[in-house]
Amino acid sequence: MPKPIFPVNFADQAPKARIVQYNKKRYSIRLEPVFWRALEMVASDHDLKVGKFIGKLETIYQGPNFSSFLRVFCMISAERHIASAEADTNKDTLLSIINASPSPAALIAQDMTIIASNNAFYNWIGEDKYALEGSSINKLFQLRTKGLLQDNLKELLTAQTTHIDARVIRMIPGKVITAQARMVRASLFKQKKQNIVIWIASAPRLASPRSG
Repeated sequence: MPKPIFPVNFADQAPKARIVQYNKKRYSIRLEPVFWRALEMVASDHDLKVGKFIGKLETIYQGPNFSSFLRVFCMISAERHIASAEADTNKDTLLSIINASPSPAALIAQDMTIIASNNAFYNWIGEDKYALEGSSINKLFQLRTKGLLQDNLKELLTAQTTHIDARVIRMIPGKVITAQARMVRASLFKQKKQNIVIWIASAPRLASPRSG
């Protein structure tokens, strides 16, 4: 029997309402816990309390759905944090960035084997984390890019380009899962070899495989 696509119970990610206050205004906002954590981390990076940070975001937002805006803001912040992995850093810092991402992200070696991943990645793939570490990412899904993937990876690892955008295609019995991904170079401090961070930039879509 094939494993379910999302085997983890997501009950703990049910949206939770919180009231935050800034500049004598109160905001009642419903977000999933993963987005609350992301907002708290970004606010902390700016030396602000989450209420004040959300209040400042509200002053620049023009639209009908502020909660949706906050979710998108968290996703963009996660991408920027992942992109910062291009700078020299140590493994612990890099893994902290990956683990803070609300979207699936993984650190992979030049030979495309998985070094470490965040929980969102394990949940998306539907495999145990210990089973994934050390396995080839090419066995999990296809990566399609403009031009040859190997040529793109060579340019990325030699700093000729800053990132690679790719389409992810994962085949499971009876289903095809597609998503957009971005890969960036991860230069670990005092290590000659370059690694890569792959970040699933958009929510996976399900489709039935084509007949024939």
